[in-house]
Amino acid sequence: MAEGAKANWLLLKSKELPPCDGPKLGMFAHCRAPIEWLELLQKSTPESQSGSQGFVFKVKILSQVYALKVFKFYKPSTERHLMSDIDGQKVTDNDLAFHTDPFYAECRAYGRIKIAEKARRRQIAARCHGFIPLKRKDELFLAEMGIDPWEDIPEDDEYRIQAEGSPIRAIVKDFIDVEGDDSMDLRTLKGIVKNVRAMNKHGILHRDIRAANFRAGLIVDFGSAWTKPHCIMAVVPPHLFKRWELDDLSMFEDMVEEQGFSLLSVRALPDQSYLRKLRSRKRVWRFEDER
Repeated sequence: MAEGAKANWLLLKSKELPPCDGPKLGMFAHCRAPIEWLELLQKSTPESQSGSQGFVFKVKILSQVYALKVFKFYKPSTERHLMSDIDGQKVTDNDLAFHTDPFYAECRAYGRIKIAEKARRRQIAARCHGFIPLKRKDELFLAEMGIDPWEDIPEDDEYRIQAEGSPIRAIVKDFIDVEGDDSMDLRTLKGIVKNVRAMNKHGILHRDIRAANFRAGLIVDFGSAWTKPHCIMAVVPPHLFKRWELDDLSMFEDMVEEQGFSLLSVRALPDQSYLRKLRSRKRVWRFEDER
């Protein structure tokens, strides 16, 4: 077994992950119990990326039904392009892996969500019960379904050569059973914007606010989240960091309009940022009119 795979097996035996500064998620209490695979619910696909981060299943463990997010493998250097060459020298591949790999991103975000929910005395996200490494028989079941967690990384890639044979990683969450139409009403949207602000206040930038990532008004996916302290946020110019801090609220406002509501009924951005957004849209509209 390659060195990278051995290291990942050791990591997945940890009581908490990731092994770096900042919030952590504990291992699922019933990690040794068999998994009954009931249904593939969806691919987890961030809007900003062409591929999917993983697959979400409805499962049963010890007679309890859960949503299980099974993660694809992720090359640590994927987000290095967001930094300049000089800034990138300050950040190791381990830093990038533990802060940007969707599996570790969710571990860190859920570790911080517990603090945010306790402070607000309000549920923000679907309950998370911990991480779990899949057993060999579960990996074989997924392979029979045609699911390849390495599909986004070429076979001759150096990272894959070193890490192939690593355990498949998953996170156990509440299964939120939403029957029929799960469209958002104004009351739900007003609750969501409070939750987004609470996340941001506690150092979580979700970075993928859209209707597909909510069930019954609760966030169910944190695979794109950046949680402070974060290696990229620590080295980029302040103006870029400030812009990123407003991205969640901007995406929320886009979602409000997509749901058919006016921003006059539920605003998120501060006044000046809202006006800049409007001016930006007017420039686009003017350009389209001129064409």
